[in-house]
Amino acid sequence: MQAENITENEKLEKKVDSLGRAYSTGRRKSSIARVWIKPGSGNVVVNGRKEDTYFSSKSHRLLLNQPLVLTNRKSELDVICTVKGGGLSGQAG
Repeated sequence: MQAENITENEKLEKKVDSLGRAYSTGRRKSSIARVWIKPGSGNVVVNGRKEDTYFSSKSHRLLLNQPLVLTNRKSELDVICTVKGGGLSGQAG
């Protein structure tokens, strides 16, 4: 298997595009999210709308921001994502 040939340093290597953004795809329940993270001031945009507009429920916003808060990076990173499928709970997750 190829995964066995990857060293620890290769796993930890930062992968960013020419604009300084890291990209990943996430799935939860039947929702799919494409996420770009870049250095910034803590703005979160979901499907072109600010997080508090897209997720009116405070619990959904807490779930959305949990990884950034736990790593103390909320005020350092901007997150831009597109989500589709499922309900708001699955999309927030």
